[in-house]
Amino acid sequence: MAEGGGFCEIHGPFDPPHTECPYCAIDDKQRRAYGPPPTREQAGRPAAPPDEDFVRETVEPDAAPEPDSDPSLTELVPRVPAEPEPPAEPEEAGPPAPVGWLVIKEPLTRRGEIIRIEPSQSIGREADIRWDDPRLSRQHARVTLEPPEDDPDAPPVFFLWPYAPTNPVYINGRQIRGATPLQENDEIRLGDTLFVFKLLMD
Repeated sequence: MAEGGGFCEIHGPFDPPHTECPYCAIDDKQRRAYGPPPTREQAGRPAAPPDEDFVRETVEPDAAPEPDSDPSLTELVPRVPAEPEPPAEPEEAGPPAPVGWLVIKEPLTRRGEIIRIEPSQSIGREADIRWDDPRLSRQHARVTLEPPEDDPDAPPVFFLWPYAPTNPVYINGRQIRGATPLQENDEIRLGDTLFVFKLLMD
């Protein structure tokens, strides 16, 4: 076990192997080389008051001057509340978008069923509008809502798009090759299913 260590009344405990306070030895060496440290007065600082005479002072904020006590003071301008912004004018609502449905005409076992269609929906066995028909492809056709090609400012109408020539789409008995606008009561054949298109306009 290492010998040494102890307690210094000035610096506190110290560890072995020191038998005397190493900090006191450093202070003594510096005192012999440079002389004793200067007092507070020699260093240009006021002497520290004795602990028993020390009094903690609390500085109170200056009281606000009376309004008419000093005419040279500039009066504070009262803050004017900001005027509320006028309410935004409601935007003119255009005509509501058309709503479409497909009514099942064939097969007879499902006659009268109604399917609501939304813009940009696909129709097929694994599409947005799922229909169980073995002759339908997974993505057989698509429905969009667009303005007519001949009048871009006219209200939008529903268009039916075939996905591929191998997935024939018929409107009123005629096979379509591209986007075709739908009219009220058009008959749409996809596979073995015959739909009747119904439209609700403004």
